Parts: sequence; structure tokens; C-alpha cells
Amino acid sequence: MFLSIDRIVGGFAVCIDDFGNVFSIEVSKIKGEFKEGSIIISDGADGYIASGYETDKRRAEMFALTDSLFDE
Repeated sequence: MFLSIDRIVGGFAVCIDDFGNVFSIEVSKIKGEFKEGSIIISDGADGYIASGYETDKRRAEMFALTDSLFDE
């Protein structure tokens, strides 16, 4: 399951899944470099891994959609 980091507050990452559900995850459980807007993936245990690939992919999709709205 992919989660998007909405904001980081007091040692917790407030995340939203693809269905709009909100989760709070301790930042100490997230491996890799991340910031607000990053995509994280469950590692199958009790932690998460920051996915630079998925973050970049989704950002590119959002920019393409935005560009298509203003191209017309």
C-alpha cells in the first residue's frame, strides 16, 4: 500500500492512502529520505520505506495533468 506524507508533526508523519484514509506513523519507522509529499511503502513488518521512484512518478503525473489543463 502506498501512503503519501501530508505533513510531519511532532515526530509523526501524517499520511493519506489512495482511498483517503489518514494514518499517523512515527518518523523513526520510515527508512530513507523523505519529506512532505513523499510516497512511502510498508516494508511488510512494522516499518516503511521512502520510495523516491514512486514519489517522482506521481509528481510527474500531477505536473502532466496540470499542464494539460492549461494547454487548451
